[in-house]
Order: sequence, then C-alpha cells, then structure tokens
Amino acid sequence: MRQFAGYRYSSRKVCVGKEKTDLVNSSEVSASLRDLIVHLHRGNGGQAGVLVDDLAGRLNGIMLSGMDPQSFLMQRAQQTMFAIDEVRGLLSERDFNAAVDAARDAEKEWKQRPAPEPGK
Repeated sequence: MRQFAGYRYSSRKVCVGKEKTDLVNSSEVSASLRDLIVHLHRGNGGQAGVLVDDLAGRLNGIMLSGMDPQSFLMQRAQQTMFAIDEVRGLLSERDFNAAVDAARDAEKEWKQRPAPEPGK
C-alpha cells in the first residue's frame, strides 16, 4: 500500500481501519470531473481547486501503485493527469474558459476504453 497526499491506495480492496477502499472507483472519478467542469463554468475557483487536488491524489495513487506501466489503467491515469495538471495551471491564472476545455480533455481521457483484444 502506498500513500500520497493523505490518501492510501492499494491495487485491490484492502481494509484501512474500518473502511474498505479501492484503488480507484471509475464512476467517482467521472463524477468529480463533471463537478469540476461545472465549478469552472461558474467561476468557482475555490471548489474547482479542491476537486483538482482530489483528482490529482487519486490519479497519483494509481501511478504510484506499482501496476504495470503498460497497463490500460496506468496509461489512462497518466493521460488524465496531464490534462488535470493543465487545469491546475490555468486555474492558477484564473483562466476559467481554458480550464473548462482542459477539464473536458481530462474527462475524455478518463472515459477511454481499452482496445478489444485481437481475436475476440
């Protein structure tokens, strides 16, 4: 198990105290990305910053998990993180319109599906 920014991650469900946690819950990441876009549209930089930090923590947890770097989840997390880093930079410049575009890019990256296996 690894720790990043106060979060603890594992590649499978583990018991942390009395809570069970997953490395990542795809629907929670998707929901956070949608919320981020809404807050950016509204110009709510404070809440958008909180969401960016949360998403970065989740994605870094995946990247520090020790998973195969060539795995689909790892590559998806890395590509999404590039876009989240861009959102963070634009947010610091208070460029909400460009940050919305970058957040949409992050959402597209996260929604990617693995390519079907040959012969299936």
